Amino acid sequence: MDSTIKLIASDMGGVLALHSDHGLESRLLEDFGLSRYRSFAELDPRLPALLFDHSKNLISEEELWEAFTAITSIAVPEHETSLWGKYFCPELDSAVETLYREVKGRGHRLVCATNTEPAHYVYHREHGHYSLFDAVYASCEMGHAKPEREYFDYILEHEQVKAEEILFIDDMEENCESAANLGIRAYLFKDVVELRWSLVGMDII
Repeated sequence: MDSTIKLIASDMGGVLALHSDHGLESRLLEDFGLSRYRSFAELDPRLPALLFDHSKNLISEEELWEAFTAITSIAVPEHETSLWGKYFCPELDSAVETLYREVKGRGHRLVCATNTEPAHYVYHREHGHYSLFDAVYASCEMGHAKPEREYFDYILEHEQVKAEEILFIDDMEENCESAANLGIRAYLFKDVVELRWSLVGMDII
C-alpha cells in the first residue's frame, strides 16, 4: 500500500449504496401532484439549500416541509412517518461491498464519509449497511456536510491523520474538488472496475 495513505474514506450513496436522490425526489413530487418535475431543484432552485440544511440536521423534517410549502405554495400530503424516508430502500452494490471487504481484509482502516438525512441514516443503520466501516461520519450527526471544508476538518481531527494521508472516494465532483483543495487524495468514483484497478495500482488490495 502507498505508505502515505493511512485512511480510506468512502461515500455511501452513489458508491456503495444503490440510491439516487433525484429518483426519490421525483417519486415524492408525483405524490405532491407535480409529476412534470424530476427534482426539487427543477421545481424551485431554492429547495436544494433546504435539503442541504436538513442533511446537516439544522432543520427538522417538519421544518423542511413547512419551508417547502412557504417557498412553493404547495402543501405536502398528510403524513405520520417520514416522507423523506418513504421511498428510501437502497441495496448495497455487491461488487463494491466485495471490494471493500478485500480492503478491510488487507488491514486498512475504512470509514464512511456521507451526506445523509436523519431518516436515511436510520435506515442504513437499522439494515446494517454501516457495519462494513470502522467509523461513520454522517452529515446529520456532524452538523457539517460535503463539500464544506468543516466536514473534512472534522474527519481529520477525529481520525488524527493529515490530509495527504487520506484516500477519499466519492461520486460527486464538487466533493472531490473540495477534498483535493485541502490536500486530500480524492478519487472520483465512476464504476467499481475502474476503482478496483486504481486500488490495485496503489497496492491497497
